[in-house]
Amino acid sequence: MAILFDWYEDPRPSDKEQKEKTLHPRIKYNGSVGTDIIRRRIQERCSLTETDVIAVLDALSHILGQELADGKQVHLDGIGYFRPCLTCAEPVTVSTKRKSTKVKLKAIQFRAD
Repeated sequence: MAILFDWYEDPRPSDKEQKEKTLHPRIKYNGSVGTDIIRRRIQERCSLTETDVIAVLDALSHILGQELADGKQVHLDGIGYFRPCLTCAEPVTVSTKRKSTKVKLKAIQFRAD
């Protein structure tokens, strides 16, 4: 099945002189798939039991979390790259004291292979 999408007006015009508003595509999500479905589908494609798949996914989750917490980018062949992205909890300037206490995890970014 193809990815379905709709067109939406850009909230900020890219060029003030441009008379026509620009548009951008936005995905119309077609549901979601949970771990239980993924687990069953993996089990159907290989010789692992469903319990083995649960153990592998659990281990992957913990190891991925540890490596990302250490500031590493993680690459899974055929899947993509995961990397941590940071932000500041409040504005920081050169004169701000204890700058490192103002940093927090914003998100884990993903880039497909």
